[in-house]
Amino acid sequence: MKPLPITTMQIEVYNVEESPLHQIVKKLIYKKILDLEPYNFNYVFGEELEKLVYGSYASTSDSAGRYSDENNRKRKEIRETMTWNHSCIPTLCEKIKELAGQQEIYDPNPFRASRRASTFIPLRCYKDKVFMEYAFFLDGLRIIPDITLIDEKKKPETAIEILYTSLPAADKLIKYIESDLNVIFVFANEAIEQLSTDMTCRRDYFNFPIREAWLKDTPKKEKISRAVNILLHKKLCHRDQEYITHKDVIKNTEWNPNHKWKKNRMNIGLRIETMSAKSPGTLQTHNLSHSMIQMRETSSLIILLRYLQKYIKEETTINNNKERRPTV
Repeated sequence: MKPLPITTMQIEVYNVEESPLHQIVKKLIYKKILDLEPYNFNYVFGEELEKLVYGSYASTSDSAGRYSDENNRKRKEIRETMTWNHSCIPTLCEKIKELAGQQEIYDPNPFRASRRASTFIPLRCYKDKVFMEYAFFLDGLRIIPDITLIDEKKKPETAIEILYTSLPAADKLIKYIESDLNVIFVFANEAIEQLSTDMTCRRDYFNFPIREAWLKDTPKKEKISRAVNILLHKKLCHRDQEYITHKDVIKNTEWNPNHKWKKNRMNIGLRIETMSAKSPGTLQTHNLSHSMIQMRETSSLIILLRYLQKYIKEETTINNNKERRPTV
């Protein structure tokens, strides 16, 4: 099998806008998507697909399920040389999408391999359809994701944000939440090790480390929850690979309407439960009231939590109205 051609990467140092690490991870993911090929995912699922993929080499095994050396060689050659024009590709992609849809539970642990890129990125050829720093508008707000994937109609379909020294602003997150985009967040320092080793040769899988993500049709409340996780990233212990398993918006336990200073401070708080990926099994509860009471209404976390409260209130009102509606 021929290796992919060696590509030269140009990195700018002393760039106040982007650190070298941010640039490297962005360009590695961009290249990985640009080079996406059927070999990265053309596994076989069942007898029907095997016939589509391998043709006459599909059902020539012996009674023990073993294939001849010649048959194995041909099957390997088909997988390695398959192009996007192969007749099995639409069915194969649909099967992968169907299997991803069956795994509806979003694992809160981002350090497992469950958050596969193929779940959030439609499998197709991305030649002339993947861009870095591609600007477009979402409901009047100019958005420039680190990486943008466009669909067949040349409209943005998937946005990928590479995060390292700073986190996205609340207005940008809200526009993402309200849009019909697939959105992926990658932390550069968590992704660099796997990406750098994966780019040494062709791989029979398509993946890169994803911290949080959602599909365009993910429920809105769940989108907001995952966006809040991004804003809480700096409050976690990264040495222990700590991640959030549950969160509750609460009344700030340090807010006091009778206190001269505290009565004018933030009255909203957050209680989270976390677990360590390195020492699983023990949940820890954290009340973030102390740090949040000193925040301002302009804080991205506060804006997003107010947005969540508003959404829950509207959703509750709609559901109550449905229950009161008389049946015919």
